[in-house]
Amino acid sequence: MKKVKVEFETITPIFTGDAWGKNSEIKASSVMGSLRFWFEVYCHFAGIDVKEKEELKEKDYQKILKSLKKDIDDDKNIEDIDKYIFDKLPLTLSSKIFGCTGWKSRIEIEQIVFKKRTIKANDFDYNYLHSQDNNTKWWTKKVLYDNQNQIDVFENIVLELKIDNNVLNDVKKFFKFYQDEPILIGGKKAFGFGFVKLKSNLDLSDIDIEIKKDDIVIWDSIKIRKNNITGYNIKYFLRKKENKKYRTINFGKMGQASNFFFSMPKNGTIYIISFNNKTILDKYKRWIKKSEQFQNKQINKKYNKKLNNASIDDLKNKWGSR
Repeated sequence: MKKVKVEFETITPIFTGDAWGKNSEIKASSVMGSLRFWFEVYCHFAGIDVKEKEELKEKDYQKILKSLKKDIDDDKNIEDIDKYIFDKLPLTLSSKIFGCTGWKSRIEIEQIVFKKRTIKANDFDYNYLHSQDNNTKWWTKKVLYDNQNQIDVFENIVLELKIDNNVLNDVKKFFKFYQDEPILIGGKKAFGFGFVKLKSNLDLSDIDIEIKKDDIVIWDSIKIRKNNITGYNIKYFLRKKENKKYRTINFGKMGQASNFFFSMPKNGTIYIISFNNKTILDKYKRWIKKSEQFQNKQINKKYNKKLNNASIDDLKNKWGSR
């Protein structure tokens, strides 16, 4: 087993609320579930089979043991019994690494450390891309804040892992694949939470990965002039603007998973993860920029009008009216 340190480098804060909506702890099972999901996304890109449910049955395991015994009796050179069993498992790579019914995970979490901070509901601008009468503030306070004034969130989660040597090379490929792209972990992703980058202390310089498909997930970003908005502001704007025929297809029903996830801005950049095609995403980016430009023009008009009125009032006060 090799000890590995892994960091979820924070792009946007992480929310892992419990049944009561409280962000009190980070559960190892939740973290492993997120790692497994994104490992299976990597498998799709690499052309590696993935199955939704698997089970290692006792009779299949016994067959492997019988085969092992026969090979030992036949004086075959078996240097690593664990590797022998691992290679013969009738399971997909994901189940071999993360486990399934009848087979234990080859990755163990020994320790989880993190930072915690508070986000207030009034920290956000809910009118970005919207008119004053939109309901994003009401929905955000109801669903995200549970009608409270603030929530606790996590940042920079660091894991101490133990990884079986038989899966280490495949895990390295996994980290190599995501070294430049964000992944999503935790809950409230529709609001822009949980965008992180995977960092580890593994040496990946000699790792090569072969990509056979490139249409599973699209990573992108867009520069905007705001930093204090939620991803839901973007999603709600696009959902309203999209043709009714495609709203449910692209964004799901209200409360359900979407094909598009928009981060909260970091240094003026919104990160985007899409499970849809690039053409639609490019269209949405144009809509965002066009609406932002229009909104900025309206703000500038109001500001200039206010400035002009103030100048006239100053002149009247200084010289009086004749």
